[in-house]
Amino acid sequence: MEIAANIKTIWYRLSRREDDFCIEYSLDGEIFHQMRICHLLLAKDTISFGIYACSPEKSSFTATFTNFNFGECVWKAHNGEQPNMIN
Repeated sequence: MEIAANIKTIWYRLSRREDDFCIEYSLDGEIFHQMRICHLLLAKDTISFGIYACSPEKSSFTATFTNFNFGECVWKAHNGEQPNMIN
């Protein structure tokens, strides 16, 4: 996702329902926008994941990641599905 140079703070949220994942972002920490929904065939139990920042051009910047939280899935369920916690 391209982020404008004037954006200095951004929030990310990863939600999981079984082996389906939803990644969202927010510029204010309140209103989140969907970035991607994906299905991982091998995500049957606990998974390992991480985040990184990069520049698509030959430029540099410093990225600091803070305030990691784990909790209940906030990806709204549909068709009677129950959300699960991220592992």
